[in-house]
Amino acid sequence: MPPSSEFSISARVFVFLVFLCLGLSFLTTTAVLAYEFRDTGWLDFVTMDSHLFLFFPTLGIVALVAFYVPSCAILDLYWWHIRYGKLRFALGALVIAGLSHLIAANLLESPKRSIWELSPATLQADQGEAAGCAKSGQCERMPALLALRNLREVSQARLGLADFVRDCGHDTLLESKLERESKRFCFASTPLSQSPILQTDAECCRAQERLSAKISSLYSVPEQRSLLAKVRAWILPLNVFFLLVLLFIGVQLVSRQKTIQQHYPRTMSRIELSVIIGAATVLLFPLLSQAFVQSTGALFGTGGRGTFSLMMPIVSLAFGIWALLLVLFFYRRRNKEVEAIGKMMSAIAGVVAVLKYSVVTAIFVRVLGSGASIYTIGALLALCFATVVVLLWPASKKQAADLAGSA
Repeated sequence: MPPSSEFSISARVFVFLVFLCLGLSFLTTTAVLAYEFRDTGWLDFVTMDSHLFLFFPTLGIVALVAFYVPSCAILDLYWWHIRYGKLRFALGALVIAGLSHLIAANLLESPKRSIWELSPATLQADQGEAAGCAKSGQCERMPALLALRNLREVSQARLGLADFVRDCGHDTLLESKLERESKRFCFASTPLSQSPILQTDAECCRAQERLSAKISSLYSVPEQRSLLAKVRAWILPLNVFFLLVLLFIGVQLVSRQKTIQQHYPRTMSRIELSVIIGAATVLLFPLLSQAFVQSTGALFGTGGRGTFSLMMPIVSLAFGIWALLLVLFFYRRRNKEVEAIGKMMSAIAGVVAVLKYSVVTAIFVRVLGSGASIYTIGALLALCFATVVVLLWPASKKQAADLAGSA
């Protein structure tokens, strides 16, 4: 997918190879999940952690395609038009790589582990506490696989899971509300049925703590870890690197807009169009991540959230500001196509602003989170394919060149 001849071949090849490696890593993680858990409810894991197993191999690849041309512009600019550009680019790449390793290491050291980090054999052997309790109607701790399956079934029948998130933390400066809360269904302790036993927050929090502790305990034995957990440990730094690179590209595009316009005038329109599509795509990552946080809260309670869940407010804020800057700096009114997309994004942003953020999260839980169906996933794949076709279609390149010439 060569961009304008304004870019050097070396810049195009370098960006293509880096993005190719990232794209293959995105596909590898989900492929390993599907292979290893093919007989153990692999789709339950895909939807529960859709910010990992669904976003990266679909929307992540769309983002790579969208930011290919802008990345070529930034790299070519550093290599040929900025003083000491190659040295500064190399140092920046090392800093991003180092940060990616540190952030990934911090995430991997979280004491809270995911269910898919245990091998299928280990999960299938888990009968809950006490063993076989799922048949009696209530457990001290549900079998992990059954608890996850029940969570997905409820997610597909309701809009969001906020009502099932238990606040298991206790502020010593405030009166505890755990014993006074109304009773609700608890995924960590109760089988799903027509008339399930309901529990107070205090009772459910104890079961959630036992479930989280059991998963972490089993994970502490290396032989009981899944192949996916090992592969994920290797690929996680690449996922973090991808997100940091996008942030870096966005900052560079905004801060060096005039320089890019000066050196790559014939490609500027396509860069703008690609950036707006890419920004809209990447913005779904924090939304899917918030859907994951809500599902995790329903299954494990607020006390069962790991490092990633605690980082999500910062991640959401960072990407929200990043996308806003890109749209503001690359929204040019004389380009009708970009103007139309800008208006559409403004309308969407307005709707999101009017709605409660919790409602938006609930929608993503139902559509692309733990409640996602094969149809919504299929629709996402079709949308991603169509977007990639638009970005790569030769006619779009000619149109962008014509628009730049008439601007």
